[in-house]
Amino acid sequence: MKQKVKKLLAPFVAGSLIFSLAACSGNTSSSNTDSNGPVEITFSFDQGIGKPAQQLIDEYNASQDKVEVKTNILPQDANVVHDDFVNKLASGDTSVDVMAVDVVYVSEFAAAGWLEDLTPHFDKSTQDKYLPGTIAAATYDDKLVAFPWFTNASALFYRKDVLEQLGVQPPTTYQGWMDLADKAKGVNGVEYVADFQAAQSEALVCNWVEFVANNGGEVLDSSGKPVVNSKNNIESTQIMVDLVKKYAPEGITTYTEPESEQVFLDGKALFLRDWSGFWSQANREGSKVKDLVGVTTLPIGPNGEEPHSTLGGLDLVINKAIDDEHKKAAVDFIKYLSSEKAQKEMNLIAAQPPVLQSVYKDPEVLEVNPFYEDFYGIIMNGKARPMSPKYAKVSDAIQRNIHSALTGEVSVEKALEKTQSELEELSK
Repeated sequence: MKQKVKKLLAPFVAGSLIFSLAACSGNTSSSNTDSNGPVEITFSFDQGIGKPAQQLIDEYNASQDKVEVKTNILPQDANVVHDDFVNKLASGDTSVDVMAVDVVYVSEFAAAGWLEDLTPHFDKSTQDKYLPGTIAAATYDDKLVAFPWFTNASALFYRKDVLEQLGVQPPTTYQGWMDLADKAKGVNGVEYVADFQAAQSEALVCNWVEFVANNGGEVLDSSGKPVVNSKNNIESTQIMVDLVKKYAPEGITTYTEPESEQVFLDGKALFLRDWSGFWSQANREGSKVKDLVGVTTLPIGPNGEEPHSTLGGLDLVINKAIDDEHKKAAVDFIKYLSSEKAQKEMNLIAAQPPVLQSVYKDPEVLEVNPFYEDFYGIIMNGKARPMSPKYAKVSDAIQRNIHSALTGEVSVEKALEKTQSELEELSK
């Protein structure tokens, strides 16, 4: 599936940031290449994925003699990584050939003209083998400007033992979960129905866009125009407010992932909205909910037709400033990282959800991740966050205004009107 991402905003060249001295010292040539030896390319990523990435790099280097991949490892800090890439790309620095970019920044980099078009290297039949949402998030103005490496998506984790004792199946709607509140409270330690991430943070953006999508709403329409204050969005945000006020822990507006996870691990919540990786954490020795956790789709609202989860993960991009020889080598390396062999290995050694559909059906992968049988359907319907060249500012507007509604500082209507106004201003 290809999504034509319209330009909501004029390209935001984050070059307003002060470039580092290294970036400003002039263009650095791509890694030296001996005419009789392999082409050297440099792959840059953050140290959070360092060990599994290095293992794949070593195996790639050993598998052939035409390309040699070197690394440029950055701190595990999303802002530091983003700014380092911006500084290099905006200055025409060619010292890095391939970068692992957070999916939310693909539009920003593509709009600035920094990324190589990968469309000629991955035809439609190849793209169709990958999760549709990940291909859509890597596409800008009908061009495949990135390629998915690994992904993530949220799911609803719930207490199987409690629902079994109540004799009910997992509800498919928010109202269905709320209706269980009185019955579930006190059963096997449950104190709250709802548990998610509502602190003023990027986690809140991920949660809120799910409430919106699952009630038939959008943040941007098909032309890229903000449609934040729609009737459906008011309704979905009010559902979120109701869950915060009546069905969730008192401190939920300060919760990111760790705080919300702890409540569920302590056995106090009936359901938790979280990322797929929580499965292994919930089933570790010492967890009070070990072997008691089920996984299902997120609920839908009154106007929702099907559930959608937010997609995360990293995409692979090629620096457009490098020469053709290095671009060719970079494409070969990306094809390796996106291959079935590498996708499976990345999952088994690092528990990163693959982007290649076939890996979800691999017996060895299912043995390690049995919940993938349920998770596959969830991630197939995953959606990206609003794709904008000014994503950082869009995210900031959503965080501030939606959080003010959740804490009761302003009404839902006023919060969405303010968000709408700010996004419209950004589009000028």
